[in-house]
Amino acid sequence: MFIDIAGETFKIASRAESGAWIISYENPCAPKFVLERELETYTRLEPPAKYLQLIENKTTDGQEKRMNLITELLNDEIYIVDKQRRNQKIKEIAERERTTVKRIQKLYFRHLAGLSLVEKRQKQEKPETKEQKDFAWAIDSFYYSAKKMSLRSTYDLMLLSRYTDTDGYLMENHPSWYCFRHYFYEKNYNKKSRAVISRNGLSDYQRNIRPLFGSAMNWKSKIGAFQIDATQADIYLVSRLDKSAVIGRPNIYMAVDTVTQLIAGIYVGLEAGEHAVISCLTNSAMNKVEFCRQYGIEITKDEWPNVGLPGEIITDKGKEFLGSYMNEIAMKYGIEFESMPPFRPDRKGLVEKAFDLIQQKYKPSLRGKGVIEPDAQERWAVDYRSQAMLTLEDFTKIIIHCVLYLNSCRIIQNCQVEVVTPVASELWKWYESKGRSSVIPINGEQLYQFGLPRKKATLSRKGISNQGLWYVSAEYKKLLMNKKIGENVQIAYDPENVSRIYLINGVEYIPFELASYYKRYTGATQAECQIEKDKSKKSRKELERLDTEGRIRVLQNIQGIIGEAKYTEKGKLDTDTIKSNRRREKA
Repeated sequence: MFIDIAGETFKIASRAESGAWIISYENPCAPKFVLERELETYTRLEPPAKYLQLIENKTTDGQEKRMNLITELLNDEIYIVDKQRRNQKIKEIAERERTTVKRIQKLYFRHLAGLSLVEKRQKQEKPETKEQKDFAWAIDSFYYSAKKMSLRSTYDLMLLSRYTDTDGYLMENHPSWYCFRHYFYEKNYNKKSRAVISRNGLSDYQRNIRPLFGSAMNWKSKIGAFQIDATQADIYLVSRLDKSAVIGRPNIYMAVDTVTQLIAGIYVGLEAGEHAVISCLTNSAMNKVEFCRQYGIEITKDEWPNVGLPGEIITDKGKEFLGSYMNEIAMKYGIEFESMPPFRPDRKGLVEKAFDLIQQKYKPSLRGKGVIEPDAQERWAVDYRSQAMLTLEDFTKIIIHCVLYLNSCRIIQNCQVEVVTPVASELWKWYESKGRSSVIPINGEQLYQFGLPRKKATLSRKGISNQGLWYVSAEYKKLLMNKKIGENVQIAYDPENVSRIYLINGVEYIPFELASYYKRYTGATQAECQIEKDKSKKSRKELERLDTEGRIRVLQNIQGIIGEAKYTEKGKLDTDTIKSNRRREKA
């Protein structure tokens, strides 16, 4: 049997109870042992054509002669397993047959790998002429360059460098363009990977051209290795508080399990950075039935079955994945990080493909409703911002429905597990039932609170103020027994939902809800609150202007009345006189 390991073909030389001894088919050398559980993850291959041809062909005299040299090694499998005994036996055979140890060893390994013991001699190529050497030099120097010169320019530079005299004139014996071009294509310089790497860069070659072996799902053997990445959705949204206010494009963070392709956690919001990553992990850890119910979507546990933190996170070297919060979470819960090189989306292809599939699902239905088309920012293109009509909550519901389809309905092609329906949720449950899981169980609410940003606030008789909003708690009166009005405290807040803040009291998180006169902001983000407050500020300025004008008008009227009044001398006044005057005035 043949298997594929990282693009190299191996042959199973001998079986054991706990695994197998394998040997490279392409570069035969000493056999190595692999465990049975590792063997299951490798892709099985059909026997190579040369191997089948060798079996069918008759044995030649040369092959028979070489086979006799290693017969003693082939009669006992102990020489595959025990390196010391194998080397000792090879040394004995070499001394007896008056040959070298290296030759016997090479023949033995080639036989174990399934290769012919007689190698065909290759014809020696004719040495290159001076012209051909110049051609090769020019291609290496000018064509294989980041400057991306054309083949004709490469030829011209070769003539300038090698075939001009001291006066700068072209020599009579210079090679023709047709000879140079024929040499280029005859030697397959256009097909060599070096051409792409030198002209477009190694990253482009690895992303778009390099050979692909095996399956991304076979990379890991247990569920719980999540690939995490983020993208900006191709749609503009409006505020839930004011549908005329465009709040921009949301960010989508997603965690995808490597073995099953299950979308384990999502975050849809306006935040980007470490808080958004932790929110995505919080979603992966929580019960998805309760999460979907928050948005009015009823599901069963089987449709989105995962709960808990990943045992391993696979991501790029973005700063949001390498911050202090992430390091603290990794140390606290024992999460391992595997960082991929930057600008290599192919190294975490499952999460990148999940983004593509989700956007392909919602974009056709939302065209003309804020979705960004490829012609954005071109001349005469539509301003897609003006078409926005969905709120962040509406868009989150759409993303949830897309995730539910991908998790519980989409058929996964070339699935290696044949005992269950090839959909992500069923595969997840199968691996979980077999105990092949590295998921870390955890309370999602604790992780959510831990990941919230923190700041200082001041205790007041009205409660706690944050971002211009007041928060109160039923436990506030009891809290003030140990703390004083005006004392500074630390609070945790969620920029994506201003409905609640938490007062951090030691290891305890005490929730504070919005005060009754701010209830209209329930469920809103900080960005939406700021838009609403800016509008209120503008309206307040207009009211203040009216109030000021009214005060000035009163003063003007008072001064006008004073100006018309005249002062008269009163003489001596007493109480009886004033009372008499009062009675006369009333009459």
